Amino acid sequence: MTHEHSAHAPVHGFGADRAPHYDAQAAVNLAGYQAAYELGVSALAAQLDGQDTASLLYVGLGTGAELVPYQRFDVPGWRFTGVEPSGAMLEVARKRLEAEGLLARTHLHEGELRTLPPGPPFDGAQLMGVLHHVEGEQARVELLREVTRRLKPGAPLVLGCRIGKDPELTNVELRRLRTYGVTPEKLEARRQAYAKMQPIESDAALFAMFAQAGLVAPKTLFVSLQYKVFLSRFEP
Repeated sequence: MTHEHSAHAPVHGFGADRAPHYDAQAAVNLAGYQAAYELGVSALAAQLDGQDTASLLYVGLGTGAELVPYQRFDVPGWRFTGVEPSGAMLEVARKRLEAEGLLARTHLHEGELRTLPPGPPFDGAQLMGVLHHVEGEQARVELLREVTRRLKPGAPLVLGCRIGKDPELTNVELRRLRTYGVTPEKLEARRQAYAKMQPIESDAALFAMFAQAGLVAPKTLFVSLQYKVFLSRFEP
């Protein structure tokens, strides 16, 4: 669950100084982040249930934690492609996936999604924690279209991102972070960062972008304050 595009330019702040600590930080920053990963895998596994083989695209793979729940789902014939612009994050992912026995069936690509060489279309995809880092609706739609261009018709997509900008919910987030020991200086920096952030305005705004990329029938899988995960389907 990372960053990736800002009109296809990688977002800074995910380098070697942060990569080893990213998952611990994510557990504090997003209540229930492991549940979000497990539900994403559950949704894709349910949509593709019965397929002995499947190829899945993970955009913004980060440290590879998104793939770990597959160990529980008895899908040994499934293969994964993880796209990640940060080499430091990808190195953490490589070590984790090797330790978890998943590296042999995972292709890791360092770079933006547009640099992934063309290949057979994927059976499904996940885009977790990426879209809200993209600046502007046009660039967000462009990224969604870049994903769907690589999917089979009918393929499921799981997408997680921040939705809305509610001051009361932001205060809940910051109060929780304070409980986890985040310093007043860092809390203030986070508050300022939230103020500058331009997340997707609403579910309806996100669904309108989905429609422009051929994504239909969105369903909510997970909500944690202002972070939501949806399941949709590509119908060109």
